[in-house]
Amino acid sequence: MKKNILLIILLFLVPLGQAISEPLVTSYWGYVTVDGITKPNASVTVLDSSCNVVASATSTQDSTYLVKVPLDQGLASGETLTFNVDDKTAKTLTVGGKGTNNRLDLAVSGSSTNTCTVGGGGSVNGGSGGGASISAESSDNIIKKEVREEVLSINVPRSFRFTTPELPVSEVAVTSNINAGLINVQVELLKSRSTLVKDDAPGDVYKYVNIWVGTSGFAVPKNIKEAVIKFKLENSWLTSKGFKESDIAMLRWDGTQWISLATEKKNSDETFTYYEAKTNAFSPFAISGVKGTVPAAGAEVTNQTQTPAPAATKKAPGLEFVLAIAGLMAVVLRKRSK
Repeated sequence: MKKNILLIILLFLVPLGQAISEPLVTSYWGYVTVDGITKPNASVTVLDSSCNVVASATSTQDSTYLVKVPLDQGLASGETLTFNVDDKTAKTLTVGGKGTNNRLDLAVSGSSTNTCTVGGGGSVNGGSGGGASISAESSDNIIKKEVREEVLSINVPRSFRFTTPELPVSEVAVTSNINAGLINVQVELLKSRSTLVKDDAPGDVYKYVNIWVGTSGFAVPKNIKEAVIKFKLENSWLTSKGFKESDIAMLRWDGTQWISLATEKKNSDETFTYYEAKTNAFSPFAISGVKGTVPAAGAEVTNQTQTPAPAATKKAPGLEFVLAIAGLMAVVLRKRSK
């Protein structure tokens, strides 16, 4: 009988623990249209009154979107939000109440403009359901950054697409080894070598970038089956440096040295040449023209010293709280039985 009572108590406490650990968010969803036509794969960004991005999403194949705006990361109640579609302003409104789910259809046209200039000297601060990712990089070394979020499921490739023009990385496609749920991917364009590494990358460096996937400790081969990084490089830089297209490589800092990733040219236009690089871990990266020898990508599977990734967002205690109370109840029931 006492065991049945304890089970009933646990059944009530588990939903309570889950509710406690849920982030404070306001959700918005609806259809996206451009020039009166529903638009799949459109970039939806939500900006605060300072024009910093607090949430982002990409419309699905049925032209719907869903964004979760965090209200526990400095965003004030009653603050004005701006909703952009493909960098054009669709709606401006006051942020809804915590925990609400709001229908908001977004429409732009060819004549629409962007009424919100990105704040903070042009840096884009992305957001997610649990708040913006916190980078381990020195803020003084970051020129631009953008965050995207998607749900990662086991063996299902998921693309995180980036729209900030200055970023050399346009997409990170991740195939997960686990059902990871909602995951952030953050790309940072750096002024110089990451402050988290001790040596310059070999060769003639075009750009230094950081790519963070999830919170600290997630972005390792145990969790990531494969990832493809799509990036671009200016043709004028190639010509001025005297490099061939085949001389370009993406390098990753593995904690002790720079590793050369398998890098392949995909195509080019009048302005850029486009490449893809494969990896199964994330940290500081460099795009470089390399004619010498650099350790091959296979070395990164055996050397897993992890450069600090974005710090995990703090959440209220959930399951741990439930288990602690359940243990206390068990002790009380045992004493009474004696």
